[in-house]
Amino acid sequence: GVFGVKTGVRDTVMPPSLEGAKKSLGVVDACQGRFSLEEMNSWMEQDSLVLFTTSKFYQAPPFCGAVIVPPTIAEQLFQSSNPPIDMLTDNGLGAYLTDKELPHCLKSWTTYLRDEGKNNVGLALRWEAGLVAMEKLASVSDDKRTAVVDEWAGIVTEMVKNESPQLDPWCIERSIISIRMSNNDGGWLNMKEARDLYRWMSMDVAAAVPDATEEEKEALSTVAYIGQPVSVSESHAIVRIALGVESLLSYISDKDTTLKEDKCTVKKLAAISKHFSTLKESGL
Repeated sequence: GVFGVKTGVRDTVMPPSLEGAKKSLGVVDACQGRFSLEEMNSWMEQDSLVLFTTSKFYQAPPFCGAVIVPPTIAEQLFQSSNPPIDMLTDNGLGAYLTDKELPHCLKSWTTYLRDEGKNNVGLALRWEAGLVAMEKLASVSDDKRTAVVDEWAGIVTEMVKNESPQLDPWCIERSIISIRMSNNDGGWLNMKEARDLYRWMSMDVAAAVPDATEEEKEALSTVAYIGQPVSVSESHAIVRIALGVESLLSYISDKDTTLKEDKCTVKKLAAISKHFSTLKESGL
């Protein structure tokens, strides 16, 4: 089951492992990291393996992943004396893992992955960054986090609605707001056009739109970073405004400043959508 794609959309039911994984093995893709402790506990109770990374919500570097193994399956692995030797070579898992990353339940694998000349330094450093982010959020309860995310999403969604007809809040899922942008011809920007918009968001493009209002020029001159575009339909693509751990903590400590930044981002999205043809003709 997938617990959150790029737009935050989730499968409604996460698959369990049946009969302690003897009959089937349930896997939950929770790599977005946008879940509660209660949800994680429920997956452990139903013996699901959970794929996790701190590279998304927790904003660590890419490829900072882990597999979380439920106690029932961990015990079976610990008791097993038949490691998958063919998978533990340099052409398999040995290309990605050393014995130093293995949990205690996989002790039978250590002989085949042990190599004192190999140290997965990159993974360790990426996880140092991920753990710092997780520790920063550790003092915020799930209830408070949920309430803050809901509040933020509601406010920013209204900002987007206020920019109609240029913008439309196509999908709101927890801390991810997916937005489609008007093409000024009765439809929406497609994936190729959304890539242009995404590039312009991180640039000062005000000079390329001399006919823009003063408010629009201010927005167009502001550098803003958003989630990469996603093709969700033949008719349109979306871009995303999302809370990561840093912006969530920023919202908790200084709501007004965070929302001011979000408003600038929304205003720039609307201005680029309105003046898309002009920007395209500019050659930027």
